[in-house]
Amino acid sequence: MFWLSIAVLLLTFVAVMLVSGNNLSACVGPAIGSRIISKRFGILLGTGGFSLGLVAQGAGMTKTVNVLLPNAVLQLRAEALLVAIIIFVIADLIRAPMSLSMSLVGLFAGLSVAGGALTDGMYVAEVVAMWVVAPLIAIVFAFYLIKALRNSQPKNIWQRLQTYKILLIVLAFSTSYVLGANTIGLIVATGGFELTTELLAIFAIFIGAFFLSAGEIRRVSQELFLMRYPNAMTTLLTSAVLVEAATIFNIPLSNTQALTAAVLGAGISYKSKLVSLKPFLVTAITWIIAPLLSFVIGLIIGAF
Repeated sequence: MFWLSIAVLLLTFVAVMLVSGNNLSACVGPAIGSRIISKRFGILLGTGGFSLGLVAQGAGMTKTVNVLLPNAVLQLRAEALLVAIIIFVIADLIRAPMSLSMSLVGLFAGLSVAGGALTDGMYVAEVVAMWVVAPLIAIVFAFYLIKALRNSQPKNIWQRLQTYKILLIVLAFSTSYVLGANTIGLIVATGGFELTTELLAIFAIFIGAFFLSAGEIRRVSQELFLMRYPNAMTTLLTSAVLVEAATIFNIPLSNTQALTAAVLGAGISYKSKLVSLKPFLVTAITWIIAPLLSFVIGLIIGAF
């Protein structure tokens, strides 16, 4: 039992470290890429947001674990974390965007169904509904917000640019905060939301952010440097609002899911630009594959 407890702590540490290192770029990349803040300050901003979100609202994700994996023994928690990490690492190696939170939910559901422990089908329906509705809301919201910003006539262009810069910094922190509360909160809840696990997760956040995020930040910041301030602001705002709304209702929602949909919504708002739907469709397919594949794996593990 002792060694199993240590294994759960280590797996929680690794999962949080991977998510922090991989997802930090999506939160602070726009601000770093547009030279508003330095890379080091961006990392500190992101880790602060992750940690505060985890501490302030992360415990709400225990509802997901308790409902989908009731009375879970340490072995089941360890197995769920291990499989989710393996899926995440494989997806990262083949450059396929994969949500660890969606994989965990799929695993929980599969394990519960195999063990006959799934009793709250309504909550599962709420989670699935959020996963379907959130990207649609993100596309529509970003589409109309960009059009509204573009049609407004600025009286002082330099003042507006300064406002955008401040908002991008605030939104970089806000997006980090909601990811810490939702995705990282779900991981810690899987490992057991206790003080030891929480402190270990905060340490993992800093390790992942400082040692695993460099490549992703460089890639994303260079790509988003080409994105105008209004577009970057709109996508971050949309993601932060949607993930925070999901967190309030204790529903796991991937911030990359909302962010990707918002980028599409911002892109199609320009009539003169040709937007490629292929990257979005590939990403959307992974939103379906990740939980379904994890669900099947959960069924197999639960059967044994």
